[in-house]
Amino acid sequence: MPEFIQSAGRELPFILLLVALLGLRARVRPQASLFIAAPPAQVFALLDFREGEDQRWQRTKVHCQLLDSQTQTYRLRFTTALTRGATQSSEADFRVVGRIEPCFLNIDRAGLEGQPENNQLLNMKVEIAREGEGSRLKLTYLWGSRPLLAQILARTDLWGSAFRLKGVAETGVPDYRTDGLIAGGVALATGVVTLATFAMVLGWIVAVLLVVALLVHEFGHLLAYRLIGQPWGRLIFLPFLGAIAVPRLGFSTQAQSVFAAIMGPALSVLIPLAAAAYVYLGGARPDVPVLIGIVASALNLFNLLPVEPLDGGIVWRSVLVRLFGRHARFAMIAVGGAIALAGWMGELVLLLVFGFVAVVANLKARTIDRGLAPLSVLQVAISSFGFMSVVAAYAVLLRYLLANIPLGT
Repeated sequence: MPEFIQSAGRELPFILLLVALLGLRARVRPQASLFIAAPPAQVFALLDFREGEDQRWQRTKVHCQLLDSQTQTYRLRFTTALTRGATQSSEADFRVVGRIEPCFLNIDRAGLEGQPENNQLLNMKVEIAREGEGSRLKLTYLWGSRPLLAQILARTDLWGSAFRLKGVAETGVPDYRTDGLIAGGVALATGVVTLATFAMVLGWIVAVLLVVALLVHEFGHLLAYRLIGQPWGRLIFLPFLGAIAVPRLGFSTQAQSVFAAIMGPALSVLIPLAAAAYVYLGGARPDVPVLIGIVASALNLFNLLPVEPLDGGIVWRSVLVRLFGRHARFAMIAVGGAIALAGWMGELVLLLVFGFVAVVANLKARTIDRGLAPLSVLQVAISSFGFMSVVAAYAVLLRYLLANIPLGT
């Protein structure tokens, strides 16, 4: 075995953990249980499917349509008002396979025959029991195969949904405050743990700079969600690894997906740019600005590698699909192989692992960005130019900052 792999030491387990969090999939069955100060019949009515019923959750209107009374199959249509005046809609069919009023509902997903179950809600189970002057609600969801990271978010979403429902049952108004506190609490708790773990390995100064760089990067993604009209997404830090921003709604086009991916590193260019400006203007103590500029540049240049699940990989898979159609996976295998080879030749375990994963992920034919409108020729040109411009900006700024590292740093 090559010496550089044997000496990879502590970094290899963290690389493999990142790959597992973003790549490995499994079914997930989150549960939530909480007390609601309302009678069981009132809680049950909020969860049961009823023909023609409309509900509203923040900016999303949910309309229920009965498709088949014999099989108790319903279609839910979700229509979300976007910030730019447009709307985004989606549909999902469900079948009520068990109903005992006012204490039990068992609902299966319908209409998925012949379709992949990945990331699909397959079953919802509702159990309601009287408890004192109110009710004890227990919700159990079954999701199709999801990445390990998405399994964490599935539990966060379920608890947020349960508290929104609690607010409606008790006051007539969804409890968005607790929902937001749950999402914010997850981001804060994981951020503190991530800061501490980075500090153990890299020291507090570098750890703080790294977390700041991650915050700016992920805020770029969150800002992108708002700019395309979505609600603010969710942020979660990954101890030892980094952070990730997740949209509240799915994308409708590959252009949206590419824009959201590139906005993280694009906004983060401001950090090394500010550091370079500080040095150029003769700042009194350039060591800290130079260091944070170098950290941000290295972090984002790595993230721009054209392999999934990194941002650069998300951009280039959409471009390659538009250029090569169903043969795009062979182009992605070639890119992954080139990165793995560069990692081997340069004795960089990180590149070797991600390149290898990219090759393996594309050995089997798969549908990329299922259901999303593909990039137009103009959007391919804009995406490619934007990607290369951001990479070039980081390369120039990193070179400048490295050349201006203060003596003794």
